[in-house]
Amino acid sequence: MHDPDKTRFLQTVHPTIIQSHRPSVQWSRRRFALSMAAGIGGIFASSVMPSSAYAVLDTLKPLAMPSPKTGFLGADGQDTRLADWRGTPLLVNFWATWCPPCIHELPSLMRLDQRLRQQNMAVLLISVDRAGIDKAQPFLEKLGIAGTELGFDPRGDLAKAVGIKALPTSFCINADGIMTAQIVGDVEWDQPAVIETILPYLSA
Repeated sequence: MHDPDKTRFLQTVHPTIIQSHRPSVQWSRRRFALSMAAGIGGIFASSVMPSSAYAVLDTLKPLAMPSPKTGFLGADGQDTRLADWRGTPLLVNFWATWCPPCIHELPSLMRLDQRLRQQNMAVLLISVDRAGIDKAQPFLEKLGIAGTELGFDPRGDLAKAVGIKALPTSFCINADGIMTAQIVGDVEWDQPAVIETILPYLSA
């Protein structure tokens, strides 16, 4: 089914791309492929990963780059930046209400946040829904997702700055504000193997 919100996000992040493609396969928990601009670097929702806690090892890409200074909206609707969390290591997750793999991993992200809080770390969920807080926050509340840090990027400015090409995409950011890793696709975030994998990047 065509989703205009999805199309608007694509056009915002990649304005030269105007065609969206319908899903080529049905999403079934761990396997979903919805190419928004196949072959030309467009945004797509993708989770083609084995149903294993070790899947994160297959998609994790080490990074060493400063967090962008691009602004987005915080939970209070005010302008904020990733630098506002300086001193707190973050797992930053870009998601959308129209992205099934994103929705699938939200509960495990909430549980991960509860674990990370014990080590003065946190999960920051950043919605790229064009309707922003008005759409994303009630959606999270309906799912019972609470306790995480929240951000909203309705214009796609931050998503574009970090080079998002697929949803969900997550980044590990250390206490100094350095992006240390990128993970594309949905993950069972609270599995021991996953936590053991990402902790060194958060603590780097």
